[in-house]
Amino acid sequence: MEQEESIKIYTKSFSNQTISSKPHVSHRFKAVWIRKGRGFWNIAGDVCAVKPDDLVLLNNEEERIIEQITSAESLEFFIMEFEPRLLFDSGLLPLFTEPVNGYAHRIIPADSTMLHILGRIREEHHNPDGFSQLILVSCVMQLLAWSARRTSLVPGGGPRVNPLMKQVLAYIDRHYTRRITLEELAGIAHMSSTAFSRYFTRYNGIGPAQYIKRKRIAQAIRLLEETDRTILDIAMDCGFQNISNFYKAFHSLTRQAPGDYRNDRGDS
Repeated sequence: MEQEESIKIYTKSFSNQTISSKPHVSHRFKAVWIRKGRGFWNIAGDVCAVKPDDLVLLNNEEERIIEQITSAESLEFFIMEFEPRLLFDSGLLPLFTEPVNGYAHRIIPADSTMLHILGRIREEHHNPDGFSQLILVSCVMQLLAWSARRTSLVPGGGPRVNPLMKQVLAYIDRHYTRRITLEELAGIAHMSSTAFSRYFTRYNGIGPAQYIKRKRIAQAIRLLEETDRTILDIAMDCGFQNISNFYKAFHSLTRQAPGDYRNDRGDS
């Protein structure tokens, strides 16, 4: 099984002809730098205007769909994607899990310091070496810390995360391709199932069942987009016991059947 990068960085470009009506699905958080273009982005049901040098912080629960591009040039995203666990014990989780005062849906206009950090991230992404992941993690954390300062987030807010939570997430990473029960995960954390479910949701944005489902579907989407493997093969490889359950889970998150998704590869 592939090991996920701590920070995954990629770019996306959209025109009014290429935007998709399907909602985006992920178990990870995202920081999206609007590099070029202007438009309207539907985030959790609210239509928000975005413009160059906005930084948009997205959690793993909000659905988002690009509604319209209003500029002559395409809308270009520089996307930094990471697991919620990257922010454990940093005091930065509330940037993604709670409303940010004064900034609708965490759309933060980047100031000169943020743009300098973003430029460093972009440069490192385009010229990688053996130290790049370490440098990218450091730079993204600086970017989020500066964003927290801009939004007046209280430093060190919230309790520290139970160290066993990292073991739980590592266990999910290793075993999400098979059936995992809530009792298994709660046992690793030495909690009751009810207490564990509440705790997991608090620090990962979504509950354990949703987290695992989104992780499986995100992997399925990657395989649909990047390979020609059969849908049945992908379903089995991503932890679904039968094709019916896979279709149901896939449609619940994307509003499309896997085959239709493969034929419509836009992503917003």
